[in-house]
Amino acid sequence: MSRIPSSFDLKGPELEIEEMNFWQKVVYHCKQQPFVPIGALLTTGAVILAAQNIRIGNRQKAQYYFRWRVGLQGATLIALVAGSFIYGTSKKNLKSREDQLREKAKQRESLWVQELERKDAEVQQRKLRAEKAREKTAENEDSIKQLEAELKDLESKLKGASK
Repeated sequence: MSRIPSSFDLKGPELEIEEMNFWQKVVYHCKQQPFVPIGALLTTGAVILAAQNIRIGNRQKAQYYFRWRVGLQGATLIALVAGSFIYGTSKKNLKSREDQLREKAKQRESLWVQELERKDAEVQQRKLRAEKAREKTAENEDSIKQLEAELKDLESKLKGASK
């Protein structure tokens, strides 16, 4: 799902879990709990070595690697459980997705209201400046009319004196 960036976004371009593709999720979870994939790889290695020794016919070595497999599986399980407590991924500590979305919507709404209030203040200031400019223009027009009247009086007096 593509996402259009918004001016109200609070974070950078971090992806939500639902928006990540498969490989991004794998990397994210491996970074979150690194001992689990290591344990899984070691367990897989022990199973492969046990299978090779079964095929060769070396039962003693196969039994040895199967025991390692059981131990590594247990260690992986312990790493998984411990990691969930250490990294805080238990469901008790996480906010529900719905609560996170509600909180994000409230933050966006407050930012939107602030933006509207700022724009409204700018509009009010523009209106005030325009009104002052109109008043000044009206005063100037009155002054011009008075000056034109005085000029006409002076011109008529000048014409009357020259006759």
